[in-house]
Amino acid sequence: MNTLSERYIAAKRAIFDRAFEMLNPEQRRAVFTINGPLLILAGAGSGKTTVLVRRIAYLIRYGNAYWDETVPGDLTEDEVVRLEGAAQLDPDALGDLLCEFIHEPCPPWRVLAITFTNKAANEIKTRLAAALGDESASREIWAGTFHSICMRILRKHGEKIGYTSNCTIYDTDDQKKLLQACMKQLGIDEKVLPVKGVLNKISRAKDKLMTPEAFAADAGNDFSLRQVARIYQLYQEELRKADALDFDDIIMQTVFLLRDFPDVCAEYARRFRYVCVDEYQDTNQSQFMLTALLASQYRNLMVVGDDDQSIYKFRGATIANILNFDRSFDDAAIIRLEQNYRSTGHILAAANAVIANNRGRRGKTLWTSADNGDKIRIKKCDNQNAEARYILDTIANQVAEGSDITATSPSSTA
Repeated sequence: MNTLSERYIAAKRAIFDRAFEMLNPEQRRAVFTINGPLLILAGAGSGKTTVLVRRIAYLIRYGNAYWDETVPGDLTEDEVVRLEGAAQLDPDALGDLLCEFIHEPCPPWRVLAITFTNKAANEIKTRLAAALGDESASREIWAGTFHSICMRILRKHGEKIGYTSNCTIYDTDDQKKLLQACMKQLGIDEKVLPVKGVLNKISRAKDKLMTPEAFAADAGNDFSLRQVARIYQLYQEELRKADALDFDDIIMQTVFLLRDFPDVCAEYARRFRYVCVDEYQDTNQSQFMLTALLASQYRNLMVVGDDDQSIYKFRGATIANILNFDRSFDDAAIIRLEQNYRSTGHILAAANAVIANNRGRRGKTLWTSADNGDKIRIKKCDNQNAEARYILDTIANQVAEGSDITATSPSSTA
């Protein structure tokens, strides 16, 4: 690459950096890195939703423009000088210029964004509509929860694994009633094996993609687990008869569908050129396998999460998914978002001191450009109810004294 070409590439990247200067350097790097596996370790208050939304908007609008090294064949010194000067312009004046560098933009319908709640999915769509200036484009993006995405796939292809397009979803009450009926049919006393405990064991088995047969084999000589295996087997048979799935089935059966029918897997893997997963620290084994299958064609899988905020182990989440991401995808890039826009210096110092003791963490240190703020006070409460009352009383007293409890740290990009 000659000097003029190098200057062209540098000027182009400087223009993009200028246009996205509302983001800090690591946030910009996360937005511009669109190809290949990417792990974004995002600390609390570090603007991860902003990064997720801007990254999707960027790849739809500009593709891989930042890292593309294509140079015009008729490049001149005057053109390079023009671009070098443009990098000093106001960011709002760079929109048309950025379009000169578009490289392989991604159609909205080829983007999949998976979240954990419908509220988060709707927020992403709303913010994307604002970022793209096109509400119809944001609607074309597949944005939803793991369960809603899987149901779209099952409604279309579920007949291959024995479900109709009108299959029913059982809620917790439906599950308990069916389990009770199964246990009664098998002559198993609920006092010996409580329904709630059986339901949890079956749910955890499905998180791990364990069929009734696999569960029975794993139970060995454990009498209690062998009884659960019998219940699990009958429970699944009854679900099939009713053309029904429980919530754990929705993901597990979709994984089995994609795994056992390569043509179906290929359809979605070809469709989704980019797959983005939020709150990755709270995923379980079945969710890991699902995203790996959906991203298997292009391997443009971006996951964002915080290994210091995994709280759903009791629901089957495995922190290993985020800790070992670069082992599962050995060419993965890792970006840490450590600048915090929500808290003061004293709060972050305390938080860093606490989470430093977490075992197996990837490691990051939150920091802020805000001041240190008030010193932290420790209040010991007898139980969670006393803690809640103390917090409510404190807020009420501050409001009565005229404090603005809605005040936040300055200029947050979160």
